[in-house]
Amino acid sequence: MRRISYAQTVIGTDEHLADLVLQYATVLARAGSADTVVVPGRVADGPVESVSLLVGPASQITSWSDAEPFDVDVSDAVADLERRIASATGGSHADEIGPGAIDEFDDLA
Repeated sequence: MRRISYAQTVIGTDEHLADLVLQYATVLARAGSADTVVVPGRVADGPVESVSLLVGPASQITSWSDAEPFDVDVSDAVADLERRIASATGGSHADEIGPGAIDEFDDLA
């Protein structure tokens, strides 16, 4: 499982899905845009539910791995984020942007 810290809340979700959320946030930040995404996630010890995240230039999202498994089908959410990333990048650079790729903030000004 991967933990996402967002707006003072920690959400547990799938590793790949969390990476895609960060990748999409990076794409949107570079475009100066924002969007809302919905991902399956667990807050604390609660049930898995749909969690809405507003991602964009002002997003303050952090993510880290956790040894706990996240055994939930996330294929629809993964497909949705991959489609959004491909649409926002024209499909040409979606695989090149990953966590840590936005370390240089000069290009956001």
